[in-house]
Amino acid sequence: MKITVFGASGAIGKLLVNKAIEKGYQVRAYVRNPAKINLSDSQLTLVKGELSDYNAIKLAIEGSDVVISALGPSMSPKAKGMPVLEGHDNIIRAMRETGVRRIITLATPSVSFRKDKKSLATQFPSLMAKLFLPRAYKEIVSIGNAVQASDLDWTIVRILAPKNILETGKIRVTFGEQKINFAISRADIARFMLEQVEDTQYVHSMPIIGS
Repeated sequence: MKITVFGASGAIGKLLVNKAIEKGYQVRAYVRNPAKINLSDSQLTLVKGELSDYNAIKLAIEGSDVVISALGPSMSPKAKGMPVLEGHDNIIRAMRETGVRRIITLATPSVSFRKDKKSLATQFPSLMAKLFLPRAYKEIVSIGNAVQASDLDWTIVRILAPKNILETGKIRVTFGEQKINFAISRADIARFMLEQVEDTQYVHSMPIIGS
């Protein structure tokens, strides 16, 4: 199995790369700065590029079985533009052109889903993001819309409060119909995302995960 990981030098992305290698996958890690990947392995190939570099993105995707994105909008109030949306647009275009169909990406419950029930988990994130992070809110919703509008086999994993805590292996899934603990370790997020590589349960779905 060959997978391409975007956002591979981020906190969740690094965990994804490590776990994918442990599972025996061939991994292409797309990074702006390869020096941030402190790992050398025969199963790992680094592809250097920006999210605006379509040709590099296409090179990273071609021949893969699955694309995983751990990219997320900047939370900085000084951030401008929508580079992560541009990156997803380029990823979707490259997947179409190379015939790669499976994509797993991250979002928050600010991206709504038809199965969602009214609850704190499905409504509170949107309210807070609109008030305090309007640019990031607009970008993440636009990314969710772009992925859903594609003709790909997508899964959008929605998270609420990722933490740098130990992996528990105890991951709860909801669409608002049951309460979950918003906090979840980044290692558990990476684990859940990687499980979707070979699991079709959440194809064309957006599970909210917590602990």
